[in-house]
Amino acid sequence: MQSQDKGNKMRGIDVFYRWYFLIHIPMTAIMDSCLLIKEENRHPVQQFLNDVHISMNKDFLMADSPLWLKVFGLFELAFQLPLFVIGASMLKSGNKKIYPWMIVYGFNASFTTLVCLVYVWADGPANGLNIIDMVKLSLVYIPFLIIPATMLVDYSGRVMRLVEQPKQKSQ
Repeated sequence: MQSQDKGNKMRGIDVFYRWYFLIHIPMTAIMDSCLLIKEENRHPVQQFLNDVHISMNKDFLMADSPLWLKVFGLFELAFQLPLFVIGASMLKSGNKKIYPWMIVYGFNASFTTLVCLVYVWADGPANGLNIIDMVKLSLVYIPFLIIPATMLVDYSGRVMRLVEQPKQKSQ
């Protein structure tokens, strides 16, 4: 019974990860692509959403993206966006071949977000943010640190359990 509960729990978290990926597809395609698409080449809806985000959250990183963030954005569009599509399908079917990719995604996304958070706190005041503004902006970014970091730990554990060989008794 205990292993069934654990299986159901793992399946439940996979459903959550799948929905995270599905929701992330339009977010990445519309918002994160703004890192690489010049303002004059953006779709009007895309530009409107980006402007609203920057205005509401005082996101100076999106307003004037540094080169390092554009590089992270390129990786997100080239690697993460296809993974969201493929991963959502593989998670639905329970295909374990997604496990290593979940680890790579978990590391990449949590690391990228951590770097953004460091910059929010290091450069926020120089960009006109007070402590409340920095907390508010951090709260926008934190889920994209916590969820991928959870995936990293979760799938690392799953892979470790898969590769562990049971000890054989000496006869």
